[in-house]
Amino acid sequence: MKRLVFGGVIAAVGIMATSSFALIAGSKHDLSNTANMIRAANPADVNNEICVFCHTPHGSNNTFVGAPLWNKAIDTTVTYQVYGGGTTTAGTTVDLPGDVSRACLSCHDGVNAINSIINLPGSGGWNSAGNLIAFTTDGGTTTIPAGTAATMPPGITQIGTDLRNDHPVGVIYRGDEASPPASLVPTSTALPAGFVIAGDRDGNPGPTVGDLLRAGKVECVSCHDPHLGENQHS
Repeated sequence: MKRLVFGGVIAAVGIMATSSFALIAGSKHDLSNTANMIRAANPADVNNEICVFCHTPHGSNNTFVGAPLWNKAIDTTVTYQVYGGGTTTAGTTVDLPGDVSRACLSCHDGVNAINSIINLPGSGGWNSAGNLIAFTTDGGTTTIPAGTAATMPPGITQIGTDLRNDHPVGVIYRGDEASPPASLVPTSTALPAGFVIAGDRDGNPGPTVGDLLRAGKVECVSCHDPHLGENQHS
């Protein structure tokens, strides 16, 4: 029985990985895709392993808990200016981005290197400080050579470290209070029919508001799921 259960778990993980792979392939998050402006300069460097820019099955960054098997060296000393100077109009404290949001910002803050990969495909390519592979941010017109950090170019995809003009993250969702601010609904509230979400995080039936939160807070992934392909949200 244990072997059957274990086999079922492995099969389920394989299906989930295959599904995510299919949605990312060809999207903006497929950094091996030669059609993308922002990508590896030499797709052969990553052997078309499109997950490698974020995840690795072995030798991951075990000091970072924001995302599973994280394959990037992240500068966690980077500080961010937060929305409202740290307080919303309703008086809710806005903390610095949580680790799950820092995972997104590790490419999008314009400081951390996009082309940092701790564990390269194949053997012998592990570096805890991150291997900086050859990269391009202009579709190949210019190549940023291996060993040089490539950062997100200016534009809408570079959120930067000043988050005051962005939706607050790291903010507690207060919908379960007796008198919630504004018109916030309880976390058990069902999401609209057809709403796409990965996993059940709060145990309530169906996709709910609580499933969008991380540790009770609104984070980047509350609205954006990089595994859902082009211009998708949770």
